[in-house]
Amino acid sequence: MSTVIATTAAVVALAAAGALPVLATVGLRWFAVPLAPLAGAVVAALSANASLSFGGSLLDWFVGLAALGAAVVFGVWVVRPDLGPRRAPAGTGGGGVHRVAGIVGFLLVVATCAWSLRGLRSPTVGFDARAMWVMRPGWFLQSHGQLLIDMKARGLILTQSAYPPLVSASTAVAWKITGVHTARLGVTTVALLNACALAAAALALVESSRGLARRVDRPWIPMAVGLVAAVLLIVVAAGVTEPFLTNGYADPLWSLAAVGAVAFGLQLHDDAGSRAATVVLILVAGTTKNEGLVTALALIVLVTMRSIGWAGLRGAWNRWRGPLVIAGCELVALAWWPLLMKSIGARGATSTFTASTDLAHRTGATIHGMSPYLHVLVLAVPLSVVGGIVLSGVRRRGGVGNDGWGWLALASGLVAVGAALVTGSGAIGPWILSTVHRITEYPILEAWWIIGFWAVVAGACLGDRSAGAGARAEAAPDLDASRSGTAPANEPVGVTG
Repeated sequence: MSTVIATTAAVVALAAAGALPVLATVGLRWFAVPLAPLAGAVVAALSANASLSFGGSLLDWFVGLAALGAAVVFGVWVVRPDLGPRRAPAGTGGGGVHRVAGIVGFLLVVATCAWSLRGLRSPTVGFDARAMWVMRPGWFLQSHGQLLIDMKARGLILTQSAYPPLVSASTAVAWKITGVHTARLGVTTVALLNACALAAAALALVESSRGLARRVDRPWIPMAVGLVAAVLLIVVAAGVTEPFLTNGYADPLWSLAAVGAVAFGLQLHDDAGSRAATVVLILVAGTTKNEGLVTALALIVLVTMRSIGWAGLRGAWNRWRGPLVIAGCELVALAWWPLLMKSIGARGATSTFTASTDLAHRTGATIHGMSPYLHVLVLAVPLSVVGGIVLSGVRRRGGVGNDGWGWLALASGLVAVGAALVTGSGAIGPWILSTVHRITEYPILEAWWIIGFWAVVAGACLGDRSAGAGARAEAAPDLDASRSGTAPANEPVGVTG
């Protein structure tokens, strides 16, 4: 079996495992397409957890969990036919131009993501990918007893046996169902998952432009800006993440998934489809790498705060019950693996920290090493300040999240990565030199997404003949004006078909 056929079969299998849960929660929306394989990858990660915890093969757990998810979905549809896959969120009508924008945006995003994977023409496998991400899949295909031995072995040079399992588990599923046990198949499978995460983040820009277009006189302007911004985001992201996007590293996957989670959970309208997309992307980020886990935990807090609203803490139980239940389920899913690693004593499950007298030096070295890679902030910060002053009224009337949420998310990820360097035990200089390009991908990509979103808001301003001094004079005193009780009622941005 060729690598192309094997990769296709692997991604189709992952998509099949995640399709029904995504369809049931997200609905018939364009961004559900890239979310299906990502949800299947989460199922693979949970299958690795279950296999290591209770025994049984990873593939058996993968098939079982996928079948359980499908059965639950069909059961809900039988009991509640109104929740079937053809439902559309209220207020999603918008005429032919909105539908055309959705179709064109999806096709452009898919084509540009395919272009971003051109690096796969060179069959390279990154050092960390070969040493870890595509070595552990073989462990997951062994017996339970041998898997425990592999995870706890102390004689390996590899020190990150306890890293989250999504990349390795997805590769193990690909190996098992195709019979092709090659590092190359692992690389190509992960690359397509990277493309799915990138497509989801880009489609969030398209969705935001379609939502804002419903509130302006000339809707084609913000939608055209959204299409251009989505394509440019993919091009920029491909440049930022190469060569790691196509050589098997896990850093692009968690970074892109976290950007998408911020987009759907903190910036777009707070509707059911966006919340479901946020859950999938947070779980992808948190089960991919330790940095992604810490960032995902921060995002859970921020998304819950936005869903409840600042006034929600004084509100009725039914206002904050749902967000807290979702957050609790996410925390359980994310905590399963690290707690399991500690319980079995896996290699790399515990960390050593530097002495406090060395923290100042390591902090300075970390800031100095990361600063050259964060030059996009020189553009993003003043642009956000100007946008907040000039375009806050347009953004507020559009019912989308305040820019402050995105910056809090960016800061959380940056602190998570920086803290790992500062508190680590390795020599700080070589560590930064060898990893800084990869570990700064998330804040860089998040800053570019914020820039793209402000461009869409500016397009909405240009498309609204009534926008002017009055619109610019409005100010949002809280982080999400759509939940402060003073903004117009939200309309979900999701559009079917």
